[in-house]
Order: sequence, then structure tokens, then C-alpha cells
Amino acid sequence: MLINVQDIRKGNVFKENGDLWTVMFFQHVTPGKGGAFVKVKARNMKTGNQKENNYRSGEKIELVDVFEKDGTYTYKDGDNFVFMDSETFEQYEVPAEMCEDVEKFVLENGNVKLSIYEGTVLSVSPENFVQLRVKHSDPGVKGDTVTKTTKSVEIETGATIQVPLFIQEGDLLKIDTRTGEYLERINEKK
Repeated sequence: MLINVQDIRKGNVFKENGDLWTVMFFQHVTPGKGGAFVKVKARNMKTGNQKENNYRSGEKIELVDVFEKDGTYTYKDGDNFVFMDSETFEQYEVPAEMCEDVEKFVLENGNVKLSIYEGTVLSVSPENFVQLRVKHSDPGVKGDTVTKTTKSVEIETGATIQVPLFIQEGDLLKIDTRTGEYLERINEKK
């Protein structure tokens, strides 16, 4: 679907020279001299490269419909991760290089978001917040509660994150997958 470039919004996906681009930033610019234009910063959905372009006011770009679907990470098969659409149970194989965050923060049978265009998975992202258990932790230094000192721990997916010194093996943690930061320790009812 063709739209005027001044109608573009952050998060829109457009097609240019056969590649799909996600709008990260846009700005309408009206210089003192010359015609108005729209400055667009976009990321290539295949390579991850970024570019900045200026489009003249009134120029048209091809907007594409990308569907967000709920999915499940089922298993890793060689260099691919296999995901299942939660509604249709259709399976998708996605190259490992597109699944770094999934590998860090999602266990098998964990929930993910699939971005799909014409039957092809463009990106896979974990839920914004996940709960994972600490698999390995070195003991913290006693008495150091005044400073915001942290230590590295290994969570059950094998990833390493920074946490406060009081965190121990077996603790259940809430983690922000967008930043990889520890948020809180979950108190489990016994």
C-alpha cells in the first residue's frame, strides 16, 4: 500500500529496493529555503543495518503489513531455532543469528512474538519480562550492602547477567529482555 511519506510513523515497515525497513525515527523538516522534507532513520529487517534518508514532501513509499503473532519456542535444530504459531500450530525455522535474545532469555516451550511478512519470519523477540532461575552464582561479599555492587550469575538458559550480591543459586529472577537487566528477585510462596 502506497502512502505519503509525511504519514509515516515509528514502527512502520516499508519496502524499498526489494528490502524491508523498520522506521526507528522520523522528523518533518521545513527549512527556511526550499521544500519541506521528512527525515527517516530506518533499520534493514534482514541485515540489521541502519540508514538515514530524506524524502521530499508528497513522495510516496510502499508500506507493508507485518503481522505480530504469539508463538512458542519449541527446540533448536542445528543452526536453526524452531517456533510454533500459537493459533495455527504452523512451525517456522529461523536462523540462529536472528534469535540471540531468544537463546539468552527463553526456555523451550517459552513464549515469543513472531513478526511475519508473506509467510516469512522477519524477527523473533522474547516477552519483555521473563522469570528465570539462577543456575550458578558465586557467593557475595558479606556486609557490602551500602554500595550498588553487582556480580555475574548464570541463569538457566546459560546466559550471564549482572545482579546484586544477595542473589543466590536457585533464586527466581525477573529480567527485562530488552536491556538484559535484572529487575527483582521473585518471592516464592512455600
